Amino acid sequence: MKKDVAVVACGVMTAFGNLDATWSGLVENRTALTGVKIGGAKLWPLGVVPGLVDAFGSHQRLDALLERLLDDLPDIPADTALIVATTKGAVDELLHHPKKPARQQPWDIAANLAQRLDLTGQTSTVSAACASGTLALIHGAQLVISGEADQVLVVGVDLLSQFVTGGFLKLHALSPEPCRPFDKNRNGLSLGEGAGYALLTTREIAGAKGLPKLASIVDWGVACDASHITAPCKQASGLIAAIRQITEKGHVIGAINAHGTGTPYNDAMEMRAFKELWPAIPTFHSVKGAIGHCLGAAGIIEAAIAIRSLQEGFIPPTVGHVTSEPDVSGVSGSRSLELLYPSILSCNSGFGGINAAVLFSLRVNT
Repeated sequence: MKKDVAVVACGVMTAFGNLDATWSGLVENRTALTGVKIGGAKLWPLGVVPGLVDAFGSHQRLDALLERLLDDLPDIPADTALIVATTKGAVDELLHHPKKPARQQPWDIAANLAQRLDLTGQTSTVSAACASGTLALIHGAQLVISGEADQVLVVGVDLLSQFVTGGFLKLHALSPEPCRPFDKNRNGLSLGEGAGYALLTTREIAGAKGLPKLASIVDWGVACDASHITAPCKQASGLIAAIRQITEKGHVIGAINAHGTGTPYNDAMEMRAFKELWPAIPTFHSVKGAIGHCLGAAGIIEAAIAIRSLQEGFIPPTVGHVTSEPDVSGVSGSRSLELLYPSILSCNSGFGGINAAVLFSLRVNT
């Protein structure tokens, strides 16, 4: 019998602050994006985690971000498995100290964090562009189902940095104003930094230990269209394939947490996928107009927000969205929308055509 995977704890640290502060900001249709200079003369609207004083892209900043994120982490057994999702880690260490061993790079964050938390279970890293967080959650669920681990801590973290900001500038992908996901007049993304965690186990273990069962991970899908190294597939073939691995089993989708970066091509790709998959698109939203695109941490941050949506019974506004495309309905816009069923599909897409989707529900069988 397949084991049921439960999320028993989750948290985030975003440009709004912790999960409660982030949820409040979203529900109130506010943005935490502010004008910031990183390695250049121009101000860009970015999602900066408040209270972090160390340099962007530095290992000190990453350490401080993780410290704040995990401040409310419940006690966990030493044999808990750890999965870290990130795209670049403290990448500016390579710029500032090229001749010294760089700390908190993607290849050593998990080992450093396991040591810090006194964990002896297996550790692994998922670095698969902007789908990293969702793929890490899927990997964690697989470890629980297979019995390789009774409990899995999944952590996502990425920083604002000169390297990443410069890269997106070269791609002409940044918006000069806070991004506007799924808006007819959208013109680019806004970067953010942040971190999130989710603690996974089986519903049976959660019940035996008296742990809260916040939501179930019901199913998931993964696909790669390999259409282009950076641009999404215009036919949305990868995202459609990933979501169909879930919907073809008859699961009911109550709402969608979309990737929704605010770039012309990504949002068009997602809307094409939704229209092809559903005659009537489920209600959907994006959080990136409020906190920015948090890269490898996005999937885990958005999973925590999706779980809060399940508990509250609605999805929050899509901050920055003003005018929908003429043939698209269902986006939350400036108001919250009620869930029609207690399940949320959260999906992310990344460079290289990577697409991942995971279905959360308050019910085991949905």
